[in-house]
Amino acid sequence: MQEKNRPHILITNDDGITSENLLVLVKALAPLCHVFVVAPDSEKSGVSHAFTHREGLSCNRVFDYGFPAYAISGTPADCIKFAVSELFKDQPIDLVFSGINVGENAGVSSIYSGTVAAAREAALWKIPAVALSLQAPNEFMLQEIIAFAKAVVENKWYSKIPAQTFWNVNFPDATVEKYQGIRATTMGLGMFTDYYECRDGLWYVDGCKIWEHALPGSDDEAISLSFASLTPLSLNPTDHIELNRVQALFASVAQ
Repeated sequence: MQEKNRPHILITNDDGITSENLLVLVKALAPLCHVFVVAPDSEKSGVSHAFTHREGLSCNRVFDYGFPAYAISGTPADCIKFAVSELFKDQPIDLVFSGINVGENAGVSSIYSGTVAAAREAALWKIPAVALSLQAPNEFMLQEIIAFAKAVVENKWYSKIPAQTFWNVNFPDATVEKYQGIRATTMGLGMFTDYYECRDGLWYVDGCKIWEHALPGSDDEAISLSFASLTPLSLNPTDHIELNRVQALFASVAQ
């Protein structure tokens, strides 16, 4: 890709700056774009859209990687906020990738996910964003998700993502023979079978999804069928049907 056409891409995650998947993604994209990395200095999985506002952030340059990389003491959302409003405030970012996460972030997982929250934060700043997650360590599928990320850049698919929208992309733990390709999906709503175990006086949560109960057409169903899922998520979760009902309810009360 010619120098003048190379986009500026910010990469973050919730697994931390030392994540092997992050480095693999960066090295694959570096020939196609100007890469910047801002990631948590330690694992921040499951922090959702938490951000730091009562304590200060530390920011340390990482010089080992050969590209601009910074480790932030905060959350994935902090990484985007700090990168956009401070580190690279004079350098417009064309696209944010968040990932590649170890573990799926489909369905309700996306609500808890720091990986997805980083993409959501980027969308709040009007930057196209894609969250990338891999259901389980799998070298074949890792190469598939890398190929997808490169296609997003090379084909400039990111330029077509509407404002107030971002993509949540999940790849299954599938073999070469079973992988079915990418499917556009809705967000699943199947809840985990949460339970707690007490060990040494502390309670630890565990649980799983019941994949066979996944909604038809959802990201959870796609993954269970060995498809990758691409789910466009909106920043505005307003339930307009309920809004109309509540407006009518209070209009009648006011009378």
